[in-house]
Amino acid sequence: MKRPITLLLLLSITLLLPAQELHPERLTLEETIAYALEHAPERIRQRLMVDEAAIRLDEARLQQLPDIYASGDLRRNLIIPSTPVPAHLFDPDASEGELMYLRFNTTWNATAGLNLSYDLFSPEKVNRMGEQKLQLKIQQYDEMISEKELREQIAIAYAECVIAGEQLRSCRQDTTYYALLLRNAGDLYEKEQLSLVEKNKTQKAYNESVANCLRAEKIVTDTRANLLFLAGAEVIPQTVATLQLEEDIPTLLSKMEQHASTAVTGKELEVMKQQERVLLAALRIGSAEWKYAPTLSLNGYLGTNYYNNELRLFNDRYWRGNSYLGLSLKIPISRSLTTAKEVSRLKLQQRLEEATLLEIRNRLEKERLEKASQLAVQRKSYHLSEENLAMSEQNLEAAQMQYEKEYILQQELLSEQLKAQLARQSYLQAAYDLFTGLVTMEKNR
Repeated sequence: MKRPITLLLLLSITLLLPAQELHPERLTLEETIAYALEHAPERIRQRLMVDEAAIRLDEARLQQLPDIYASGDLRRNLIIPSTPVPAHLFDPDASEGELMYLRFNTTWNATAGLNLSYDLFSPEKVNRMGEQKLQLKIQQYDEMISEKELREQIAIAYAECVIAGEQLRSCRQDTTYYALLLRNAGDLYEKEQLSLVEKNKTQKAYNESVANCLRAEKIVTDTRANLLFLAGAEVIPQTVATLQLEEDIPTLLSKMEQHASTAVTGKELEVMKQQERVLLAALRIGSAEWKYAPTLSLNGYLGTNYYNNELRLFNDRYWRGNSYLGLSLKIPISRSLTTAKEVSRLKLQQRLEEATLLEIRNRLEKERLEKASQLAVQRKSYHLSEENLAMSEQNLEAAQMQYEKEYILQQELLSEQLKAQLARQSYLQAAYDLFTGLVTMEKNR
């Protein structure tokens, strides 16, 4: 079975059902998609990444709050340094120039209190919360795009299972038919009414039909396993063997043809995501330019200090209050050189994001036009293949009647059977192409 080159987007026809176990009996397309949206590993990963982006935004908000913390310190000074001072400050009788040494500390000292640090204005924090909001939006768009891609993948995998099942049933019918012909050919050969060459041709056709059945059974197993894997279900021989699907080919195509989605398309999501990237690039330029500005901080301390030559921490006579409030101004000088380079780099990044946005718009519009014309061809090809299959089956029935009346040879009957078989294969391929075309077009509308 030929696979499409690109898998883009499934129609938004899903009925958002609650999470459920993937039961093997007669699953509809909507039930399969609903299960995949809850259990597919990629969907779980995308949801976790959105949650992470939301937490990062909360962290950015909390960083706007003042930094308040408690601190404490206990120190034993093994050697207390001495400082020389003029002696006449303490002894009027001291001679001019005489020095005396004083100790300005005690054997034990400690501190305990509350500290405050708050950036009244910090260039580093100007647009931090805005950047995290845009990052969250981008991640949410990624999640929505991932959901639509998963819907498409499940739809394609579901259609592959349906078509593989139809192909297997067709192969089994062919094998049963060729078995009857082979039995009839054996009877005619024993009666010397059929040559060995014609009998061997019938045997060959039967052998080929058996080989086709084996290949079709493998395709059915592979497509079922792929559908279970994409949906996040357990892929074991039991689930693969018991998986049954409700829809057939006409039902699937009818759903796609009648669907008129009012939801945001994948094309719009991709464009909106890139627009957020452009805004993020512009915001980062603004943040970098603010780094030329100074930082103004408020610092404060409310606490007490302990000084004594003996360790008596619970004696309040040795504790002395200590508190302050202060403003700190930090003006960048040499850092402005690296800031200039950073601004230049971010401006180039912004131009790159804008060019990417233009490329996405043009590419998606080009794909939309291509898919629209291709879909018209696929729709016409499907209807023609459907007509050809009906005519081939009619011809086969007519040939069977002629063969039973001995108007034609068995070789001519085999030829008609082969034509009908090829017509069925062509019909299944056309149905698959049309279904994938409809799914793809849903994204490019």
